[in-house]
Amino acid sequence: MREKMSTIQVAILGYLRTTPGPVSSRDLATRFLKITTGDEETCRRLLAPFLSTIPGVAHDPAGGWMVAGPAGRAGFPKSDASASAPSPAPSEECDDPVDAPGTETQPGSRSLTDFVAIAVEGGGPGGSGGPRVVALVPVLGGEICPEEIIPAWAAEEAVGDAGGLRRADLEALIESIGDLPLVCHRLSREVEPIRTACLEAGLRLDAPVISMAKIGHLLIGLKRNHAALDLAAAIGLEIRGPDDCRGRALLVAEAFLSLGPRLAAQGCDTIGAILEFQDLPAPPVDMERYSFSTEDLRALPASPGVYRFLDDRGAILYIGKARNLRSRVGSYFTPSARATARGRAILDQVHGLEFETVASELEAALLEAALIQEHRPPLNRQFEVHERPAPYGPRLNLAVVLPDRIATGGAGSCTIHLLRQGRYLGRVPGAGATAVSFHRRLAAAYFSAGEDRPENPMDIDWPIVSSYLRAHRDEVNVLDFDECESTEDAVARLDILLRATTPGGGKVIARGSPTAAARRQGGAAPSARPTR
Repeated sequence: MREKMSTIQVAILGYLRTTPGPVSSRDLATRFLKITTGDEETCRRLLAPFLSTIPGVAHDPAGGWMVAGPAGRAGFPKSDASASAPSPAPSEECDDPVDAPGTETQPGSRSLTDFVAIAVEGGGPGGSGGPRVVALVPVLGGEICPEEIIPAWAAEEAVGDAGGLRRADLEALIESIGDLPLVCHRLSREVEPIRTACLEAGLRLDAPVISMAKIGHLLIGLKRNHAALDLAAAIGLEIRGPDDCRGRALLVAEAFLSLGPRLAAQGCDTIGAILEFQDLPAPPVDMERYSFSTEDLRALPASPGVYRFLDDRGAILYIGKARNLRSRVGSYFTPSARATARGRAILDQVHGLEFETVASELEAALLEAALIQEHRPPLNRQFEVHERPAPYGPRLNLAVVLPDRIATGGAGSCTIHLLRQGRYLGRVPGAGATAVSFHRRLAAAYFSAGEDRPENPMDIDWPIVSSYLRAHRDEVNVLDFDECESTEDAVARLDILLRATTPGGGKVIARGSPTAAARRQGGAAPSARPTR
């Protein structure tokens, strides 16, 4: 029968053996059949034809599906059929104390300081695929014991066998685990492949399994499928091993010991309680304290824009940009938002929300920088908005001319955004480009020695700006100050771009040196040529 079991039967059997009690038909149908709308009885009828053929799997009308009898895991309730059967006599196959209900080795009563941390490396790219190497880190009484690597060749970092784990390796793994619970990072990556390999080899791996990815999601607010290194960073663990199965097993052991007091504070002071806790859904964010609702967040436009979070007095706390306002703003009000210090601060301090849509991701990045420079919101100063890598490409000193929307600026109006050395210098209305003060500002910023420049530019998301300008070079009017001979040259070129700013005017290029061309033509004005 084992050879004839389908992949889904093997997967469901492995899952049933990792759970502390019966599993409903709806839960199994959602996980393995991707059915989310059926009722309990409908899902039971769908599952029954192939689950009822698996030895040891039974259905309890009051609870759900379970693995019962000697093939089951310790602490599983018996079905009606198995409850009336006589208990097996002690033998080499059924005298393991972990299978004896009521003993101190049951998952519900074992100490949180006795467990085995496990990590698995597959044979595929990035550690995916079938299990090839397993790292075990036993923890007894809260003391981390020396790790064990299976197969043995992997501990010597030799090339070894490129195939998967053999039966002898799996037997050694089961013997090393004994009756201790397992703690892994992601159950689907670390334990389920091992359990499947054991089933195919005719072996049993019945230890209860705690997933630190689930614990980190529920207890700390990390993303559901976060990396083990993210968990370590969130709880302040020092990374002392490589980012492979060996380093991950040690990290998981330390993380579980570190989070033990926090789990106990949640009422999870036994293995059984943790197994129930990790399968709970993450509690939603309480929206009562905000002046906007979940429906308001869903109604946000899915377009580029800038958003502002306000405190209860209407003062701006934080300014951000988004390619998709609905997705970005909504992400702050999910359980995983508390994974970062900035996310926690926003959830705890914000009261109101304002937003403004713009025409492009470029405009969102420039407007965000301008508003942060003007308002200096406290949360933008407290947390770095952008990590500023070295600017990409030679075009670092730019004037980006963007038309204003008719609703706000009137037909033909525009805004000049100034960038210097890949950072944001400020913005000026197009109508102010003729002012003497603006000409002096250009001279000080781009055409004088560094020590004479009074302004202090701020960081901007330069990769977005530079990549957008490269991708839309025929749509955005940009002046490169490094191509200008002088302040007068730059002013003349800007004048061409400003006069061409009309709705639907497209891009205009001021070619050559306008001042030199004017001298050659007897003082004629520089010419503009729209692109097609």
